[in-house]
Amino acid sequence: MGGKTIKWGNLIIFLLIISAAIAAIYFKFLETDTKEMPGKSANRDKNNKDVPFLEPDDEGILFSSEDSFIMGLDSWIGGTPILIALDRGYNKDYLLDLKTKYIHADSERMRELAEGNIHATEISLPSFMRFQELYPNKGIIVGITDFSRGADGILAKTQVRDLNDIEGKRVSYVKNGTGKFILNKFLRLVGLRYQDIEPIERESMEEVINDLRLDIADVIVSWSPDMNLAVNEINELKPDSVKILITTKEVPDLIPTMLVVNREYAREHPDKVEDFLKTWFVSTKYILERTDKAYERLTQLMGDAQEYGEITVPDVAKSLEDVRLMSLNDNLSYFGFVNGDSRIASIIDDTIETWKRYGDMDFNFTLPGEITGINYIAGMGDDKELLVGVLNTNSLEDTEVEKEFEKQDGESIERNTEKIAKVDIPPVYYDTGKATVMPESLSVLNEVLSVLSQFPEYYLIVDAHTDSVGSVEMNLTLSQNRAIEVKKYLANHGIDENRIVARGWGKSKLLVEEDVTEEDKARNRRTEFILTRETNQ
Repeated sequence: MGGKTIKWGNLIIFLLIISAAIAAIYFKFLETDTKEMPGKSANRDKNNKDVPFLEPDDEGILFSSEDSFIMGLDSWIGGTPILIALDRGYNKDYLLDLKTKYIHADSERMRELAEGNIHATEISLPSFMRFQELYPNKGIIVGITDFSRGADGILAKTQVRDLNDIEGKRVSYVKNGTGKFILNKFLRLVGLRYQDIEPIERESMEEVINDLRLDIADVIVSWSPDMNLAVNEINELKPDSVKILITTKEVPDLIPTMLVVNREYAREHPDKVEDFLKTWFVSTKYILERTDKAYERLTQLMGDAQEYGEITVPDVAKSLEDVRLMSLNDNLSYFGFVNGDSRIASIIDDTIETWKRYGDMDFNFTLPGEITGINYIAGMGDDKELLVGVLNTNSLEDTEVEKEFEKQDGESIERNTEKIAKVDIPPVYYDTGKATVMPESLSVLNEVLSVLSQFPEYYLIVDAHTDSVGSVEMNLTLSQNRAIEVKKYLANHGIDENRIVARGWGKSKLLVEEDVTEEDKARNRRTEFILTRETNQ
């Protein structure tokens, strides 16, 4: 028995050694295999090829680590629907592994987007267009997050009467961004150029506000909440020393913020882009329909993110009051899916033209291709979960109430409104001794229509003047009739008659007192267009 016991014992020891060797080889192979993904076991398909590692989220939903959709954010209020989306799990309804990455500089976000390190971002249209020369065909617009409705504006010392009065003043702004675009736009309106002001370019808004505070600048371009805080702070120290000259509340379509996606990613993953947009719009719908709860939750989420500074519910409410958050309905309307009229196309064209006018974009620049990917939202118009209310397919969707203008006359317009700008418009020509506008001047009046469309909150004064030839009475009547003819043309093209005041000055306000030459007479024969706003605004 003893010998058999030893033999069986030797056999058992031999088998244990063999098992240990097999185990060592197996674990060595496993260690080598998992080096591809430290800390995780690599998944293999039936052909022994790598497949993406599936990670469960907090609710146990499996997402592929290679399928993450990354959105780049700054601290702009218009980007916060994504916080609500993640908090409420809207992305999971579409199996979208959505992540965010805060990148505050527009230039850095665009670089990250162009390189494919992020898949989408929100960025103002002016900034996005500026980067088209540097990153052509790298991004495509798939939606509009919001329009600035008072969140951007121009502050000035109280001595600066209106936009025309910026001439010769020291103007501070953050360079190469939305602030410079706003300045370009208003300089363009009144016919000024950078040679006509003393520009001060800064790297940050803090520097810009310090320029106004320390009397380094007479005018600054700013945005919320810095803009309102600066006015209150400076006026508290020096009462009535600064004022808000104009804001984007009065120019509602000037500054849209766009949802932009990496073009190559959109081409390869159109389904992911659609899922992202659905996630975005259902979140926007929640904010628009459940405002109070959304504001409270946003306050908490923005505080947790630590990218927005200290923030309260009133801060969130005020910031969202200063923008128009764009629903899916609004997007379908602006992209032309409601009545075929693409409003965003003309806004893009005007943005490019404004940059070109002041040399910030090459004058010969043209877009390298289609800049908007409108087909991504094309099929969403029937999705009740995404729409706010019912989509109006018969007319342009517009939730904003159109301003009602009270009728004014030549005297009341002076009492009840204040001048914003005398518009830089080419001369309007009339037949000699007649009030009829000559055909070649109709394009000028169409420019006036465009200005009124861009500035829908303002009254328009039409001031007609004559040269010195003829009697006072004749010229007064002639100029009045010419102003009335201009008013009729504008009214016949959709402008509220109450919005226009026609005044004739005859030869009482000659630019050239001794208008002997034909050139001098032509200078005196002029029609001026002045934008004014109600003084109680």
